[in-house]
Amino acid sequence: MDVIYRRVDDDFLDPLVFRPDSTLGQAGLLSVYRAGNLALCNAIGTGVADDKSIYPYVPDMVKFYLGEVAILNNVPTYMCRKEDDLK
Repeated sequence: MDVIYRRVDDDFLDPLVFRPDSTLGQAGLLSVYRAGNLALCNAIGTGVADDKSIYPYVPDMVKFYLGEVAILNNVPTYMCRKEDDLK
């Protein structure tokens, strides 16, 4: 199976499904995905968690939604509004 890490917003992923006026994305991509012949690392609708400003909250999101501690370390991300992150 092939895997894609997409860099295109959901709306522009497949013009046959989302925005027919778009020249971005790949026509027919979603039919291949639905057939199970393609995996998307960052599935449709997950864009909010992929935003760089959300990185500091990822461990808390994993704990909240999965009830587990993340097994991979988070990307070092600093929130300068927090005193501890400025040191």
